[in-house]
Amino acid sequence: MKESGAGVLTESVSRLNVLLQSVPQEFLAMNPDEIVPPRMEGKWSRLQILGHLCDSALHNVSRFVQMQHQTEPFSITSYQQEQWVESQQYKSAPIEDVLNLWISLNQSVIRVLSVSVEMGQSQTCILSDGSVVTLEWLAQDYVEHLEHHLQQIFGEHEDLGTA
Repeated sequence: MKESGAGVLTESVSRLNVLLQSVPQEFLAMNPDEIVPPRMEGKWSRLQILGHLCDSALHNVSRFVQMQHQTEPFSITSYQQEQWVESQQYKSAPIEDVLNLWISLNQSVIRVLSVSVEMGQSQTCILSDGSVVTLEWLAQDYVEHLEHHLQQIFGEHEDLGTA
């Protein structure tokens, strides 16, 4: 079960800051032959996984902003992850472009969540399954999702907190 409270938001922002410091260096240190081809038949490549994380950041930063300005819980809709990755053409995009997009989007996530910490906000939203969750829960879920996929890219890696 996820925790709640301002400390959770602060911890989520802290974890994101650490990842923004380590992921770009580690990703660029990888051989493109490890990044571009699919990991196995029918699975995304490491570059496509990073692209999926860009899509996730894009959707979540929008949710975080909406939560700051809504007085009533709003419903979060899911998105078609496979179609987004396909439409964005991450498999053929330049590695640096996808990485820079990931960096920029997560810097935005940090800015938005940091404002929520400063304002002491704890808004709620309704997930597609009908569950009502807090901003803190959603931020923690976002970071856990990010770390899960980074483990797919890098494996267990102490510097990234995925070990």
